[in-house]
Amino acid sequence: MGLGGIAVYKKNHPLLYQIQLKREEMETYALEKGYNSMETIVCSQELDKLIYEYQLTSQNHQQQDKIQIRKLFRFFNQPQSMAGSLDT
Repeated sequence: MGLGGIAVYKKNHPLLYQIQLKREEMETYALEKGYNSMETIVCSQELDKLIYEYQLTSQNHQQQDKIQIRKLFRFFNQPQSMAGSLDT
């Protein structure tokens, strides 16, 4: 990925970008100081937190998408005269 691609990725997917940076940092610690070093373990725990945060965010977006789909489904299945706004 070129430098322009990295900037776009960082802007559009900041949490995934942070996860990638933390993963690279952990790999560096593991190779330089060992897999059982305190630095590697702490970095691994930080990475776990970022991944967990991403999973929560992803689940929340999926739930919001499902709600919007249900609203659209109800809207388009209403009789023509009753079709109002999507906010119902």
